[in-house]
Amino acid sequence: MSSPGAAAAMVSPTANSTTRAIANKQPESVQAMANLCGAGYVLQYAEQLPDSRRFGTLFTYQKNTSPFSSCAMFDNNLGTAKYMKLTLCPNQLSKPCSVDEGTFSQYAGPVRVTDGMCAEVTAIMKNSKSATTALIDRRFAVPPCN
Repeated sequence: MSSPGAAAAMVSPTANSTTRAIANKQPESVQAMANLCGAGYVLQYAEQLPDSRRFGTLFTYQKNTSPFSSCAMFDNNLGTAKYMKLTLCPNQLSKPCSVDEGTFSQYAGPVRVTDGMCAEVTAIMKNSKSATTALIDRRFAVPPCN
């Protein structure tokens, strides 16, 4: 079992205060998701989705060595299987996106891209693939991004 100090060591120095608070509150999740991304990744951003109800938690990690890479993980916090789709697209239209989708009880991902600065991540969770209403539908540029 990880301690909060262990999670804090895995957080990027440029991570925001919300990300740091999530890392301190959920050190085991931060560690587990980082392990799935691979060696050398540090937590850059974490967000509880869709809000404080926390149906899922989105984690983005960065590897700041050449080639610079981004990795995303989408944790299912509901305890029951849901359709989840996690997409990570590099900030270059000529390069393909990385996608993981299916019905998951634990998490979607990891998805990784090289040249991941300002990559765009999309996290979707629905009761089923055919459901018309999303429980979570979040899209944003992975920080840090100017």
